[in-house]
Amino acid sequence: MLKIPVMSKIFDVVEESRAKPNGRSPFVDEIKIIKDVVYKTVDGKDLVMDVYLPANGAKHAPVVLEIPGGGWMIHNRKRRDGYARLFAVLGAAVCVIDHRLSPEIFFPENLKDVADALNFIVDNAEKYGFDAGNVTVTGDSSGGHLAACLACASSVPSYGEKLGLPKLKTKVGNCIFISGAFSFETMYRIPFTHLLMVRYFSGQKSRKAFRKWEFYKEADPYNYITKDFPESYGNGGGSDLLCLGEAKRMAGYLNAAGVKNAYQVGKNIFNNGHCYVLRLPFAPARRDMQKIMAWYAEKQAEKGVDMSEGLVRVTTFLTDYKAALGGKVRCR
Repeated sequence: MLKIPVMSKIFDVVEESRAKPNGRSPFVDEIKIIKDVVYKTVDGKDLVMDVYLPANGAKHAPVVLEIPGGGWMIHNRKRRDGYARLFAVLGAAVCVIDHRLSPEIFFPENLKDVADALNFIVDNAEKYGFDAGNVTVTGDSSGGHLAACLACASSVPSYGEKLGLPKLKTKVGNCIFISGAFSFETMYRIPFTHLLMVRYFSGQKSRKAFRKWEFYKEADPYNYITKDFPESYGNGGGSDLLCLGEAKRMAGYLNAAGVKNAYQVGKNIFNNGHCYVLRLPFAPARRDMQKIMAWYAEKQAEKGVDMSEGLVRVTTFLTDYKAALGGKVRCR
């Protein structure tokens, strides 16, 4: 068993300053959150999700399954509150999950948890008012990787069978990736990610050993992208030192497979880092977050779900951020 990596402590410190609830959002009081919902118990440990119910009170709401990042090593569920609320204001129900962590477990055990979370949504659709046939999966960094792998399992049955995943009870409708960490061949070339993070994902201490690992091919979602992969949106920083060029690279693979997609790469000093779009106090992050929200609302409109009113509110908030936090602008 590998020792708990120092990178997990670094991630923990960094994440305290990102997407931390400040209690000042104009949407704080109107969104009901059901915290610590147990979706799975494994080895005597409860795995939980926070369920954000849609602000418009919809009883058959589309669902966003959010997989927080953290190098597969820390829990970020409580630090994605702001991101989850934006979807809830649009009119979606949002499930923000924890999963088992490396290096206590290795892939695909964490992916099994994500699959079980998706199945929990289906099994409890009536209880929470979910539209289980309309699930978008989103994740940042390592969460983006697991989101892409779940999409592979949804579109290529043999993929899930090889990994021993539970049979999925619904298909992934769309994906939104934020600084997705997809390619381990890329990450193994970066000493920082190799030594402090990636080897804890698989338990393989070297790139040579990783290439001989039984799940080497399955760990990289690029190997399983087909025409049936869900339509997706990718966002990434132009100078992201943890996963260089992955947003554009994912778009290339999707294009080659004939999968509709869009992507945005931040390029200036304020929006070119890892998961920059989650740092809403910065105007460039808010501008690019608006593009994500608009894309999601557009995909929902294509499914017959009108999120136009919610999109106006979210856009107002992201445009007049400081005034909205200060109560000077009403996001109505």
